[in-house]
Amino acid sequence: MPVEYYNPWEKIYTFESPTKVIFGINALKGIEGVLEDFDQQKILLFTDKVICETEPAKEFISTLSSKGLEIRVFTSEAKEPTIDMVNDSVEFVRSEKQGIVIGMGGGSVMDQAKIAAALARNEGGAEEYTGVNKVPHRGLPLVLVPTTAGTGAETSKNAVFLGRKGKSVITTPNILADLAIIDPVVTVSLPPSPTAFTGMDALSHAIEGIMSLNCNPMVMAVALEAVSLINANLSIAYLNGSDIRARFNMCMAATLGGLSLSAVMVLGHAVAYTLDHFELPHGLGCAIALPHVMKFNASAIPQKMKRVARALGLPDSRIDDPIQAAAYAVNRVKDLNELLGIPISLQSMGVEKEKATELADECFTKYPKPNNPRRYSKDDLVRLYEQLWSGDLEM
Repeated sequence: MPVEYYNPWEKIYTFESPTKVIFGINALKGIEGVLEDFDQQKILLFTDKVICETEPAKEFISTLSSKGLEIRVFTSEAKEPTIDMVNDSVEFVRSEKQGIVIGMGGGSVMDQAKIAAALARNEGGAEEYTGVNKVPHRGLPLVLVPTTAGTGAETSKNAVFLGRKGKSVITTPNILADLAIIDPVVTVSLPPSPTAFTGMDALSHAIEGIMSLNCNPMVMAVALEAVSLINANLSIAYLNGSDIRARFNMCMAATLGGLSLSAVMVLGHAVAYTLDHFELPHGLGCAIALPHVMKFNASAIPQKMKRVARALGLPDSRIDDPIQAAAYAVNRVKDLNELLGIPISLQSMGVEKEKATELADECFTKYPKPNNPRRYSKDDLVRLYEQLWSGDLEM
């Protein structure tokens, strides 16, 4: 088991963020002035069929139209894009040749917009660019407007889609947005369940960023603030979606969580990918996996777990004991899941126990995470999935 590693002067780190972020209540109302900087007369708007019918989206389109901008709209399903959906979006942008690509929606819509904008000026299909730093050129100007508070896609260098052989990820600074406009008002109409799932996705980004061997002081700073904001505001946003203060804080947390992705996610996201077999929303899979992976990694990162526990509300007077701190952090995430109606076990979802070994094998072979702080064997993952099946979170 590796010694906890957090000596920032001994390692070279990378931290990416968008060129510009505009954040605040009614930030979308001033968008036409911001878009003038791009010197384009055409808008290529990506959204989904649900968002397109909301008042903020209608007002957004009306505002752009009133300024004489030509608008082309590409609508898709509100789910993780398949390779066919991605290819359709790429062809749409290539056929238009020029314009500002705007992705207005959740993570799936924004990821489609990121890939389409990039491939407008890079040949070939999306699957050719799966992996790290394989997109050679920047694409069309890209503006992202999140309508959920969770994925952090507006500030990340990742885009995820379902390829022919399963989950595929494109990771490169060349798909970072030129501009992210984050308006909490847009998220007020988000129903409770997606509020919960996307919020827990943000919490996973932050805590996994902290756990990662690639964590650095910049990631630590934004991730801890994200954890604190989510701890204080997610349950409020879930129970009362019209609470604009909670929505504001959750949007900020999601953006900070997206910046935490610079550290590269650890085992929790790998486990979440294997739960795609059950057709779960990505954030729900992350939520189920998170406390179990925190427990799994706790012994390798006691000092980091103390900081996570403090951000989750553990009083300083109880922070000295690393086992107590880790147990508090794990149980706090478990309690939050239960409040949000999220299961803590595969058993409660009706998954057969024998499936645990199969999922562990897939996780080990298909989604390796060398930046996970605790090294693991396939047998370790089998034990992890057995606990995930039963819901055992005892430290």
